[in-house]
Amino acid sequence: MSCAVLLLLTACQQARPPEAEPADAAAMHVTSPAAPASATSVELTLPATFPQDIYLPAQRRIVSVANIAGMQMVTLVTAQALPAVYADIEQRMQGQGWTRELAMQSDDGSTLAYRKADRQVFYQLVGDPGGGTRLVVRLGSGD
Repeated sequence: MSCAVLLLLTACQQARPPEAEPADAAAMHVTSPAAPASATSVELTLPATFPQDIYLPAQRRIVSVANIAGMQMVTLVTAQALPAVYADIEQRMQGQGWTRELAMQSDDGSTLAYRKADRQVFYQLVGDPGGGTRLVVRLGSGD
């Protein structure tokens, strides 16, 4: 497992350990299809509160959406190759006024982090087994 994946997993675990229950059940909302996308007609959409200045590929299939105590996380798959998604994220996010704070690439995937005012966004990109790219986007307040 690459350092980038470990960093993202560590950050997510620090936000809320898997065995801990949220103090307020309303503070946590996770949506994901019950079966693989090929076996279900569930089509997920972005929450209405998802910021418009966060880049996501136009051609995508949303796999899961989570809101955990104010941190939004979206997992999606796109048919675009990983290098193209990486380049699009770089161009679009900086074009929207975001400052890149981290850029890591390895054979396993890539991680990008951006900050804008008091917000922070992390992108974790890995090749999807079916081709294309699997992308996890985590948004929150940047402390």
